[in-house]
Amino acid sequence: MKDRQKILNEFLEKIYRIERKLDELDHFAYEISQLYNRDIFPEQGKLSADKFENLMIAATHETASQIGFFRNDIENLAKFIEFREKYCEFSDNELSEILDEKLPMELKRDLSKRFDNVKNMIVRIDKLRQEWNETFKNMEYSKIKKKLRI
Repeated sequence: MKDRQKILNEFLEKIYRIERKLDELDHFAYEISQLYNRDIFPEQGKLSADKFENLMIAATHETASQIGFFRNDIENLAKFIEFREKYCEFSDNELSEILDEKLPMELKRDLSKRFDNVKNMIVRIDKLRQEWNETFKNMEYSKIKKKLRI
């Protein structure tokens, strides 16, 4: 497990460095677009100010932003998978009910059959909820799934 996390962190760090490098290019790209901002032919100002500058922004700032969103999704998906591995005794639907809703009596009965006693079940569910809230900052289970498109 540690090796997996170490490798993921190394990957995410490299992605972060690419994101930062693209951000650094943002100012440089603007300077380049200004070099083409002249009035030698009628449409040149519009081409350089609109088209050229927009392409430079897309290549730098927008790409860096998109990489940042992907990096965040990768981190959250890894956390989600690790959480599901740790609490694999609960189905996806059960986790949704435990984390997003008040636990229905029927589910409590079904879950209690899996544990030695009710106290162990309560302790496990409380730990699950606490870890979820710490990991995903109190966000609902269904919202994390929707955000990750799973």
